[in-house]
Amino acid sequence: MAQHDYDIANGTGAAVRSDINNVLDAVVSQNSGGSAPSTTFSYQQWADTSAGLLKIRNGANNAWVTVGTLDAANLGLATLASPNLSGNPTAPTPATGDNDTSIATTAFVKALVDSAVATAVGNLTDSQMPAGSVLQVKNFHFDGIHDSSSTLNIGTPLVGTITPSSSSNKILITCHVNCETVPAFGNAPIYISCYRGAGLNANLSGTNLAPVNVDWSSSIADNVRGFCTFDSDSPNDHADGMVSLSHLDSPSSTSSVTYTVSMRNASSSGIARIGGRGAQSTMTLMEIKG
Repeated sequence: MAQHDYDIANGTGAAVRSDINNVLDAVVSQNSGGSAPSTTFSYQQWADTSAGLLKIRNGANNAWVTVGTLDAANLGLATLASPNLSGNPTAPTPATGDNDTSIATTAFVKALVDSAVATAVGNLTDSQMPAGSVLQVKNFHFDGIHDSSSTLNIGTPLVGTITPSSSSNKILITCHVNCETVPAFGNAPIYISCYRGAGLNANLSGTNLAPVNVDWSSSIADNVRGFCTFDSDSPNDHADGMVSLSHLDSPSSTSSVTYTVSMRNASSSGIARIGGRGAQSTMTLMEIKG
């Protein structure tokens, strides 16, 4: 280990030769020592034996920059060919859309994947959506009053239409129907159902989706799933109750499909009513990927 100020002092031949030999020792040993040389120069190398590192002076000659590890192959640095990196190596992130031999950083890959996913999801066709996906939603409502004394199912004005994109898809029908019993009409109980079909009043035709057939009547007014406001102790009061229907239908069609809420008088007398007193009845149709 040797260090030198690289200034050959005047002296006798033997002294000058010794000083030169000391300079050469410092050169060949990379100014090695446990502490930094007292005299430094820009780009001077120093083998720091305390830290086991090879260092070089920066261009401003005011700090040391570590080059590598002493006594390690290739100073512990990655080789140019097939380097074996460790830790968390970083590299410049190429511009989006770069298509050359640049290293693809995680930032570049994430941006590319995020963009591809966003584009793919945004451009998925109905046929590419996974089963159970909601493909479209249609909402309909009826704000008026519709009365009936018929004991047969009749069509009401609460109607909705939807056109499935595939015959294998299903239609989820959800209805909220406001029902009313009117004392002057005999407080007639009401049955509510839904048809895959159309037609007002007696002109209703199609398939009765029986699973959604629901009874709402003043005779069970105190036990109608909490929707009924009728007080059985006051038979002269009007009663309002909201009946909810839900059914997953398989129309097996790509043509427009119509759904109609039906009603019928559950007794042989009086008049049954839906709507009334400003309450709105609604129907929602959702196409579900099959």
